[in-house]
Amino acid sequence: METTKYIRCMRQLHVNTLKKTSLLIALFLIVFSPSAAYSQYANVTDDSLLVLGNEVYRKGNYPEAEVIYRKALAKYQNNKSEKEWIIASVGLGASLLDQGVYDKGQEWILKADSSLSEAIHPELQAYVKSNVAWAYKANRDYSNSQKYYTTALSLANRSGDQYRIAQVSNSLSLLTYQLGYYDDAIKFGRIAVQSFEQIDDPFLLSISYRNLASAYEALGFTEEAEDNLIKSYNTTIRTQNNDLTSTVHYYLGSFYHRTGSYDKALANYSKYLSFVQEEGVINYIAPAYEFVASVYMSLGDFERALDYFNSSANLIEDLSITLNIAFCYQKLGEFDLARSYYNKILDNPDQNQTDHQTIEVYLKLADLELETVNLPEALAYAEKASQLSQKTESKQLNARSYALVAKVNARLDQPVRALTYSKKAYNIASLFKGYRIADYLVQLSRSYHALGNDSSFYYAEIAFSEIEREQRSVYGENLESGVFSNYANFYNEVAYWYLKENDDINKSFEVTERGRSRVLLERLAFSDSELQNVVNDTTLIALRQQEKNIDKVYREIERLNDNQSLSALREKVNELEFQYQSRTNELYLNHPKLRSVNESEIIKISEIQDMLSDNDALIEYMFTDNKLV
Repeated sequence: METTKYIRCMRQLHVNTLKKTSLLIALFLIVFSPSAAYSQYANVTDDSLLVLGNEVYRKGNYPEAEVIYRKALAKYQNNKSEKEWIIASVGLGASLLDQGVYDKGQEWILKADSSLSEAIHPELQAYVKSNVAWAYKANRDYSNSQKYYTTALSLANRSGDQYRIAQVSNSLSLLTYQLGYYDDAIKFGRIAVQSFEQIDDPFLLSISYRNLASAYEALGFTEEAEDNLIKSYNTTIRTQNNDLTSTVHYYLGSFYHRTGSYDKALANYSKYLSFVQEEGVINYIAPAYEFVASVYMSLGDFERALDYFNSSANLIEDLSITLNIAFCYQKLGEFDLARSYYNKILDNPDQNQTDHQTIEVYLKLADLELETVNLPEALAYAEKASQLSQKTESKQLNARSYALVAKVNARLDQPVRALTYSKKAYNIASLFKGYRIADYLVQLSRSYHALGNDSSFYYAEIAFSEIEREQRSVYGENLESGVFSNYANFYNEVAYWYLKENDDINKSFEVTERGRSRVLLERLAFSDSELQNVVNDTTLIALRQQEKNIDKVYREIERLNDNQSLSALREKVNELEFQYQSRTNELYLNHPKLRSVNESEIIKISEIQDMLSDNDALIEYMFTDNKLV
């Protein structure tokens, strides 16, 4: 144990004193619960009660620690301004908080805070303030938590205590990340990393690297995120703590899965699975099987995914596992098996099953019946999903349900009903623009076309604009995701409408080429690569934070039903988007290089022909609706 006067972080576990299984569970609580608050305890050597209390607390025996700290408080009750009473008060509060007695726990820590004076050394003040912040966080008072952590950091800087600076910075990085202030999370995370590097505490340095990686990834800096995760892994190797190393394998697997590096994801998830299998903790083995299975699903290898999901299901019963097993069977063409698993969920609902989960089952069953051309059954499930979704607060589920009802009616040659539900779906979806509204516009356009209504062309053009807006916007995904390839058929479909119904060959080819350019186009107009080469990382981080702020408001809009609140949020998002546009315009003005990167215009057929000699001719063709044009 470190023998400095007061300071040590609760996360610095005495691993040699814990049994293997207890240590594993303790580490999972630390590393897999980013929202879990933790206290810092004072390390004293001149009082046997406080030394014993700290030791028992570190081992996680909070009821016994509570008893010891109460004895210490009784011992020093006549000297409440002394450091021993203050430390005992914080210790008691922390013990109560960790037992779930939040009000009393916070009360005792605040008593310690009220006993502070200018005569108390800044080091001890910082210790108390950081625990006050932790208590507020445990009680979900994030504003006060951030306020006290900031005060603790200021006091730690005054005292020159590098360990406290590192610890509080790490706590602030975690808190601001959870609040969505990713730029601040990076700022504090960097301070924590630099400080723990100087102190050479590999355990906490590893966790700090991981926290910093999460903040970088949230703002889209995947290279920096990967770099910090690898540093976290290399640092855990120095600790010779296989338990902690395995958890970093989990985080690496999760990161690589999200970023599409499936081979690396499988390698890390498999190492993590091997570790938890060796430890024999079922509650962690079952999810580990699911992690591996999810990668195989992403690879389209549903047979292997099914094997791992079944292995998980053999250990625990869980709705999500059953859903995934059903989906795998559906993708493997085992429709009867898939149907039986979906119906199993509906016939024997889990006591904790929510309406949202039931709606998901109805939607999946409707898709299955649609795929197997059991259209009446598909319609019945889609309508059940729609009826149940109207009882929930989720506009997104409501819109998805209406859209599926419309899709089935279109297949049933019920164009009027298809149009009616397509309109309903779009009207709801438009309240939370930015979340694939293009899908709803595409369906609405097709519904109008089925009735021979020229509005199909109008909504098709809006759909094109929305598809292209999503590609450039802060809500869109980059080229690597391949999401825009899903719209290629719609571009070709509309091109065929122009050709067949309007005999407009030029417009037809324009739409076709427009679709091709959207599938192939990288974000040239304002690409991350160009930005990184032109502006400094501080500016880029601030810009990405603005994007996240806008996205956060749109998500709030999606959840609300109250018109007054919706109106206020729309005003807020308009203001944020104006600020964002002003910021990007300023960057364009200040950095001429950015203005030189423009999208290529779609070349006209006549222009290509003009480039050819008189002896050459241009033949252009396209496939649409399985027809050669």
